[in-house]
Amino acid sequence: MPAENISYRRLPGTGSSAFEQVKLYQGPDHLLLVASSGYNENYKRFYFRDIQAITVRASARGKVWNAIWGLLTLSAAAIALQVGGVAFVVWSIIAGIFFILLAVHFAFGPTCICQIQTAVQTRPLPSLNRLRRARKVIARLRPIIEGAQEPMSSSELSQRIDETRRGAAPSPVVSPPGTSPDLSLQPPTA
Repeated sequence: MPAENISYRRLPGTGSSAFEQVKLYQGPDHLLLVASSGYNENYKRFYFRDIQAITVRASARGKVWNAIWGLLTLSAAAIALQVGGVAFVVWSIIAGIFFILLAVHFAFGPTCICQIQTAVQTRPLPSLNRLRRARKVIARLRPIIEGAQEPMSSSELSQRIDETRRGAAPSPVVSPPGTSPDLSLQPPTA
């Protein structure tokens, strides 16, 4: 059986999660999440038609790291000012290294936690761990995901929201017999 020849486009970012490096790729009809632990790789596909949500929320992780690098910079600089000779040079270099790490971390911008949700699972996307990067990728994927899914009329959306608030199971989307779902980006006419 011949192997599938699918062209993928790598999306920005590399993240780590529990001893693995995670990268995200865009395929023709799905996202491919590749988690590599050094000696094996796991692949997970998320078809555009099945994606229910991609959520992004700010995290304090970046502020914590900025505080750590800032504290280490100030501590090393304070020690450098209290010693002389070769020790001054060594502690100044250490303070400079910590300052560079602080500047680089600050330049990447605020951190976030990004997750993808389907009907079956919710999976973190550690490669989208910076707010600017996550927004860029979502802006790129939004029209593709919307194009792969059936548009919903405003009355149907209101009905589903009401059913969810009442705790009832939402009714399935059903196309009229003999028609195929319209996957265009045109708004439905009422």
